[in-house]
Amino acid sequence: MSININRIKENLEYVGNTFNSGSEGYNRLAFSKEEKDAINWLEEELRNNGISVRRDSIGNLFARIGPEDKPVYAFGSHLDTVKNGGLYDGALGVMAALECLLQLKEQNSQHTAYELVCLVGEEGNPLGGTFGSRVITGQVNSDDLDDDILKAAALTKEQIKDASNTIQNYAGFIELHIEQGTVLENNGNKTGIVTNIAGIVRNHITVLGEAGHSGTMPMEYRKDALVMASEIVQYINSEVRKLDDGTVATVGQLEVRPNAATIIPGEVEMTFEVRSGNKDRLESFPEEVLSWIKENYDVKIKPGVTKPTNSMSDKIIETIEQAAAKLDLPTMRMMSGANHDTNTLAPFMDTGMIFVPSIDGISHNPAEKSDWKDIENAVNIMLETLQSLEK
Repeated sequence: MSININRIKENLEYVGNTFNSGSEGYNRLAFSKEEKDAINWLEEELRNNGISVRRDSIGNLFARIGPEDKPVYAFGSHLDTVKNGGLYDGALGVMAALECLLQLKEQNSQHTAYELVCLVGEEGNPLGGTFGSRVITGQVNSDDLDDDILKAAALTKEQIKDASNTIQNYAGFIELHIEQGTVLENNGNKTGIVTNIAGIVRNHITVLGEAGHSGTMPMEYRKDALVMASEIVQYINSEVRKLDDGTVATVGQLEVRPNAATIIPGEVEMTFEVRSGNKDRLESFPEEVLSWIKENYDVKIKPGVTKPTNSMSDKIIETIEQAAAKLDLPTMRMMSGANHDTNTLAPFMDTGMIFVPSIDGISHNPAEKSDWKDIENAVNIMLETLQSLEK
């Protein structure tokens, strides 16, 4: 049994082109009409193929086949995108899952049940990324959420409470996703097997200087907040490059105030993010950097998002490798630097991820692309893995 790659391609392009707003790239933002319409389309496709579907109160979709009294292996991804995003991120995983479910339905296993999962709000949004998976695993306290933000997302606190802590007792969860980097491309376009997903620690730093006239204040008397912020950025970059465990650090967002050509910057707010698959490093490196910053500059620091690093299941990793070997397809183990719903689910069940090589590593961009032969290899490995897990 092998997958129908043309059906995956047609479904992916249909969803990308039909449920899309904006004039550049692909836009199905979290909680948007386009995301809702895309999930509604998926539900209709499943029901048309005789598959039972349920939706929870926040919009997550679950489609199950197989015996009610047998272990359930789940698989899937998300259909929302970043603004002006690409065709493949998230959606490819859902279309691959749909194809696998259709193939498994024909197989009619009496030993294992399978469930396609499409989770809402995975991409960064005002309610926080991986929202659908965090709600069902009880990691979102609705009382902490802003009413105006909830209203904009067309959600209520009651809906979130109804969906909270409803994670099923899955035997495992597998997500197929594009890599979004160049590791696989630089290693012969093998299929990636994720060993662990990097955790995230963010801090919001406000550098305090003193605004002044850009023409009259002598250089030696200036307290230029942007100059100080740039020194901090350089320090972070130089220090993280000394590490040899794959840890990365980014200052990707700055707001300069008052942000005028004739005024020395008096204040800069910036976001300092660290990602690492090493739990100890994820804790120690931000602390060391922030300590240095506080010693050398006048700053205010506000903690931001924290997401732990999680390892994938040895059982699922090995099953993926064995499935690929059976198909005579090359694989390599690797870490995921990007966060995914799988990372949220990992503490609750056996999890695994299969990565498709990304051309030039481009993602979150209209130019995002993967070779269809590489996609076909990865989806066939996923299907063989799911078939093998029932044995």
